[in-house]
Amino acid sequence: LAMTESNKEDRFNGVVAVTTQEILKLLMSMVLLFGEEQFSIISWIEKILNEVVQKPKDTLRLAVPAILYFIQNIALQKAGANLPAAVFQVTYQGKSLVVALFSVMLLQKELNRSKWLAITIMGLGLVIIQLFKGGESKQSTMGNANEQNMSIGLVYVILGCFCSGGASVYFEKMMKVPTAQNGLKPSMWIRNIQLAGFSTAIGALQILLSLLSSSSSSLPQSGSGIFHGFSTKVWVMVFNNAIGGLCVAFVIKHADNILKGFACALATIVASIVSVPLFGFTITIEFVFGMLLVVMSTLLYGGTLTVPGEWWSQEPATCRNLRKIDKTEYSQVATDCDGGIEVTEVTEVTNVMEEGSLRE
Repeated sequence: LAMTESNKEDRFNGVVAVTTQEILKLLMSMVLLFGEEQFSIISWIEKILNEVVQKPKDTLRLAVPAILYFIQNIALQKAGANLPAAVFQVTYQGKSLVVALFSVMLLQKELNRSKWLAITIMGLGLVIIQLFKGGESKQSTMGNANEQNMSIGLVYVILGCFCSGGASVYFEKMMKVPTAQNGLKPSMWIRNIQLAGFSTAIGALQILLSLLSSSSSSLPQSGSGIFHGFSTKVWVMVFNNAIGGLCVAFVIKHADNILKGFACALATIVASIVSVPLFGFTITIEFVFGMLLVVMSTLLYGGTLTVPGEWWSQEPATCRNLRKIDKTEYSQVATDCDGGIEVTEVTEVTNVMEEGSLRE
C-alpha cells in the first residue's frame, strides 16, 4: 500500500526510508538494552562504553555485514533494471542455497542430504509462487527495454545473493560466537546497536551525497525536504520494518538464518493470500502447487517428513570437507542467568566444532 498509493512525483525516497528505519532500530535497541540492564542508567552507559566504545575491533567487525547489505541493495537495484521480473525472481531464490553454504563454511553447520533437498524444494516453491503472482508486460514494451542486459543483470543478482547470504551468516556468527575477552555470548541488543549504527552512517552518507550533488534528482526538492512522500502508511511501513528487523535478529540469535528463510517463505504465502482482498490477487492452481511445495519443504527440514533411506540422513562429503576441524576446542556448559550467560564449566575437548557446543 505504501509503495502503490502515490505516483512517481509524490513517492517517498527509498534511501531515506531505509535510513530512518535503521535509526529507529538503533533507538529501540538502546531502549531494550536499557531494560536488559534492569533500567539502570549507570549500568546501561557502562555497557555501551565497555562493549561498543572500548572494543573498537569488535565493533568494526559489524561494519562487514553493513557494507555487504549496502552492496546487496545496489546490486539488486541494478539486477532489477537489467532483468525481466520473472528471471530476477527465479535467480534470486538461489540466496537460500548461498545461506546454507555460508552456514557450513562459517558456522560449521552440519546439513544432511535431506535438509539440502528441503532447501532446494523451498526455493523451487518460491520460484513457482513468484512466477505466477502476476503477469508482466512484454520485454519489448518496457521503458528501459533497450537498456536491459541479461548478462550484466545475472552478474548483479548473483552478487546480491552472495552479499545477502554472507552478511546474514556473518551477523549470525557475531551473535552466537563468544567474545575473546570473557568467553560469553554478546548481548543481542549490543550487536543490533553496532549494526544499526553502521547502517545508519552508510545511509546518511548516501543522503548527504545526493543533497550535495547538484545534478541529483534522487531526492525531492519540495518544501517537505527529504521526508517528501512520507504518508501515514509509509511511516507505518518504516516502523513495521524496524520492528521486523529486531524480530529477525531475535530469530537468528535463537535459531538460524536457514530457519529464517523458511519463515520468510511462509510469510510470502501469507502475504499473497492477504493480497486477495487488498489488491484483488487471484490464487491460481500453480500458486497452490508452489505453496504446497513450501509447506512440504518446511516439514521436511524440521523432520516431520522424512525421506526413506540412510543415504539421505548423511552429510555430503563436500560439505564435510568445507567445515573446519579444530582439534582443540572448548565445550562450554552455560546456564541462563537473569538475561545473561553464566559459564559454569569449561572443559577441553577434541572434536569437530558444532553449532550446538554452547547450551543456553
